[in-house]
Amino acid sequence: MPLCAGLTIVTAVNEPAGDYESIKTITSVSAEAVRLTYSSERMAGDMFSPGPPVVQTTTLTRTIRRQDLQTATTYAQEFSDQLPESIPGTTAIGVSRAVLDAMKRGVAVEFGISSTVPGQALGIDPDVRPNIYDYLQAAPLTRVAPAPVHLPVVVNNVPVTLPAIHAVRDAYGERSEFFVLDDPANPLMLQFRIGIDAVKPWGPEMREMMKGVTALDAGIPAMFGMGNNPDGGDKARLRVVKITNRCGDPAMPAAGGGGGVGAGVGAGPGPASGAGASALERSLATTGRVDVYDIFFSFNSDRLRPESEPTLREIAALLRTRADWSLSIEGHTDGIASDTFNLELSRRRAASVKAALVSRHGVSAARLASAGFGESRPRDSNDTLDGRARNRRVELVRTP
Repeated sequence: MPLCAGLTIVTAVNEPAGDYESIKTITSVSAEAVRLTYSSERMAGDMFSPGPPVVQTTTLTRTIRRQDLQTATTYAQEFSDQLPESIPGTTAIGVSRAVLDAMKRGVAVEFGISSTVPGQALGIDPDVRPNIYDYLQAAPLTRVAPAPVHLPVVVNNVPVTLPAIHAVRDAYGERSEFFVLDDPANPLMLQFRIGIDAVKPWGPEMREMMKGVTALDAGIPAMFGMGNNPDGGDKARLRVVKITNRCGDPAMPAAGGGGGVGAGVGAGPGPASGAGASALERSLATTGRVDVYDIFFSFNSDRLRPESEPTLREIAALLRTRADWSLSIEGHTDGIASDTFNLELSRRRAASVKAALVSRHGVSAARLASAGFGESRPRDSNDTLDGRARNRRVELVRTP
């Protein structure tokens, strides 16, 4: 899995208000550092402000030193505008090569993860307290199974399985588990559960207090040391559901000293070697349709997120090449929310893609149609994060 400018990793998170996706895009790779942008949109409320919850947008950058990608034993997995852009001694979207090597050899390694307090600004000066290092808790990390496990991920719009090393750690009475991509050149964190079942279910008093509160993340449970989920569960979960490799995309900055490509993991080559637009074209030419997973929308909205632009450019370029083709754009959702809501949302999202191709990329409206099917045509189960992520998609269908 190449570590390069244009690599995009999408993680899905489930909260009582619904699923949301965070998008991490590598923007530059040099001999000194890797720089990425982080973007997320989720429903959030404020117990001190009246009214229903609103969409909270977080966009920030993080810089990781190349030396830390080799040797760091601390994983700063939290992203917040209250945290420094660069945290020396840490990684951000995976573990270091040294940690992966220890995991693969079955050697326990002291592994730190972040446990910051939301909303608290922290610096990197160890002489100024509190600082970020006060919240990086270390504990032994040990491998679980002798063989890699395989996790389903959509890579370059194709469902594949990626090999991961499974390890656990027990710290301060809490158990956590981690699944790391088995690729020394880019050991991405594919999945974790931090503080497994550490959040206790609400008692009768809390359930009574929260009756009528529309935003379960409004802050009241946290005041009592409880989580947002009435049924309890883990302190934090992460699940990578989509990866797109756009190495060589001319819209991305040059990679400088770019990272190498690790052992094959089934992702296939990136757009630089022809598997981007050509794969889209090949599928439409042979089967007449293609699933597209890297068109992103705001939470419960038809507004396109900026990370959709590379794919929109790709579709427009294809239509310029295939001047005799027309496309129907189909929207699909997961099974969260009502059938009626999902059907209308899918129609609006498909129409939004059409409008963007016409207004921003010069495609003739006469060559495009749009339709929505809501949750009626699932690709996978709606009972899991990765299943719901596969169901949220845009399909392109070639029309005569």
